[in-house]
Amino acid sequence: MSDHAKSLEEQLSLGAEQIAQRLEVGDNLSAVREVEHFSYFARRKHADQAGELLAARGFRVEIGRRGLKTILIARRNEDVLPATVEATVRAVFATVTTNRGDYDGWGGTVATP
Repeated sequence: MSDHAKSLEEQLSLGAEQIAQRLEVGDNLSAVREVEHFSYFARRKHADQAGELLAARGFRVEIGRRGLKTILIARRNEDVLPATVEATVRAVFATVTTNRGDYDGWGGTVATP
């Protein structure tokens, strides 16, 4: 993990804040939508390794360059209920950090009725 990377606990806290903000704007958390998880790697081979593992878990994976880093975006259709977000963040974070990457959070559209 690089010096500026956030710990799992920090990522989970940020996820909880995002869910609270989503509730404030009327997001239907149980609605399935595309959720994206962002990660950065110093080396492409590490991103490729993480991408293979995430693809095996049902994620659509895109790998590219952003400046001097390799970015991996893992997308999957799911709800953003707190339990789903926590389980997914834990799994993606573990896969990314095990493969020498930095997990940088998640996002998705707001689903209103």
